[in-house]
Amino acid sequence: MIIHQRKVRYGEDYPVFFETLAKVKAYLEQKHPEVSVDLMYNLAGERGWATIQTHYPSLADYERIDADMDNDENYSKLFESIIESSGDLPVDQFYRVIQ
Repeated sequence: MIIHQRKVRYGEDYPVFFETLAKVKAYLEQKHPEVSVDLMYNLAGERGWATIQTHYPSLADYERIDADMDNDENYSKLFESIIESSGDLPVDQFYRVIQ
């Protein structure tokens, strides 16, 4: 399993930001049911960052789905609004699950 983790900064208008994140999650999981998405924010330590953690069966699945979503205009518009509201670029990390 591959986990893609993306941290995105949010500001004072966080209820709208979180609502948009939930729309992104629902859209991605509906279009690609083999993917699961967790949305989180930190309760302690560094605040003001949301984490989108996406689970893919394999690296090949990630690459296929990522390419599809890059070409999806609806998804791009939703995600662009998240990036624009923060003013910062997201921070990405990839993990392979130890089995």
